[in-house]
Amino acid sequence: MDSTDEEILEILEEDGRISFTELAEKVDVSEGTVRNRIEKMQESGVIEKFTVETSREGSRAVVMVELETGEDTEEVLEEFPEGMTILEVAGGYDLVLRIERRNNREINSLLDSVRSISGVEGTETYMVLNQRS
Repeated sequence: MDSTDEEILEILEEDGRISFTELAEKVDVSEGTVRNRIEKMQESGVIEKFTVETSREGSRAVVMVELETGEDTEEVLEEFPEGMTILEVAGGYDLVLRIERRNNREINSLLDSVRSISGVEGTETYMVLNQRS
């Protein structure tokens, strides 16, 4: 990676929906160069995915999950429902879940599913009240 790649990444982190043409103008290279560099960064794993964060109303939660010792983490994770971010962490808990749903009822239903998975020993839920950038 060189300074141009770094500059492309910085701009994408601020606005992941920017067009290749606009990005090329900002970095002062051709649109094809931007496209090729982004493809290479995706292939090498530097860029894992593009995401969109919205400000629409809904409910959000951060959930700490403790797994039973001796359980195969990969097998347990295969049982988790889709539609949440799962982070494996070190410390007092094994996983951190980031969940966004339309309302608290949907979050609670999802948590009931998580708690019923064999290998999940306990959870601790934190409802997000406000997000600051």
